[in-house]
Amino acid sequence: MSQPHLVLHWTFDIPNQKLYTKLADNLEYEALKGGYEGYNKKFNGETTHVTPLEWETVEKPWISENYGETYGYYQFDESRTKMHPTMGWEEACQFGLGPDGNYLDHMQRMQIVLEGHDMATIFVPLLKSTNDAIFLTPDRGLTIYKRFGTRDVMYPTLNDIPDSYWPDWSQPCMMQPYSKGSQLSNHDELLAAGCPQEDVDKCKRGEWDPPNHPELQQYYIYPTL
Repeated sequence: MSQPHLVLHWTFDIPNQKLYTKLADNLEYEALKGGYEGYNKKFNGETTHVTPLEWETVEKPWISENYGETYGYYQFDESRTKMHPTMGWEEACQFGLGPDGNYLDHMQRMQIVLEGHDMATIFVPLLKSTNDAIFLTPDRGLTIYKRFGTRDVMYPTLNDIPDSYWPDWSQPCMMQPYSKGSQLSNHDELLAAGCPQEDVDKCKRGEWDPPNHPELQQYYIYPTL
């Protein structure tokens, strides 16, 4: 029988811009810039730095060996691919597949985390500058958040499309290490961005669609101011 792949749940403290996971009472990791600058490992009261290379070659195998029964086992396979569940493109899944059968990233996070399914999307304008943002809600429209457009990314096509902006990811990653995540907004900003009045009114009544995976909200500390 095949073993479950290693899955880690990272908490993003957005106000303090800290991304961390606690695997045991004596073991915690903090990812620096989504792992782009490595990790701080606190084990038995001692803090050490783990480089990105050590994370892949030493640390994840060590987590598997010592905590595999709880979190699954690291099973790197450079040839592993699958189709994206909704977009229809083939994606590399060398770090494994989650319990839903979909992509895991280099920090062993599930695809639904990276794609921001902790919230429901309300409005997606054209991102033409860092002042533009997509708008989201965790609670059917009563609370509004936004993720700004950015060019502060590591995508290889960045210089080929100089007028393009990407929305911040819900959590920092290797391609978007500087992502700040969801920022607090409001209904007035949503309307000013071009969202139809009827959609804004629907949000105010708490009648917008719920998130696909509200259970992911436990892995965020959201801004409240």
